[in-house]
Amino acid sequence: MKYSQPHVPILYGPQIPRRDREDTRERYSRALLTLFVPWRTVADLCDMNQTWEDAFKSGQHLISVHSRMVIENIQLLHECKKDRDDHLLQVIAEAQTENDTIDPIILPVNQDVHGEYDADDTDDLL
Repeated sequence: MKYSQPHVPILYGPQIPRRDREDTRERYSRALLTLFVPWRTVADLCDMNQTWEDAFKSGQHLISVHSRMVIENIQLLHECKKDRDDHLLQVIAEAQTENDTIDPIILPVNQDVHGEYDADDTDDLL
């Protein structure tokens, strides 16, 4: 679809997982297939005896060049957020060296004191 004016899509719902995390690879593959490959039923995307990761590998050729650029930008956003949060934690740690604890109030909203992110996700959508 061509627009006369540039548009920026805003996705509501669970965040698309990072590509480089082994523990979210299935969710990542499922998210990209459902967003960037045409489908009417789940069987159009993934066979019963197939993992979402395998389905993504075999269906990648169906994703347009423009959509691949969008996917790369999504990954870049993840990397920027992680770098920002890492820097924030470093600044906090330097500011609280004598206290030996990090105040959870000043942590990024979706990150705990161990650096783990909430996987606020609904896996059962598909």
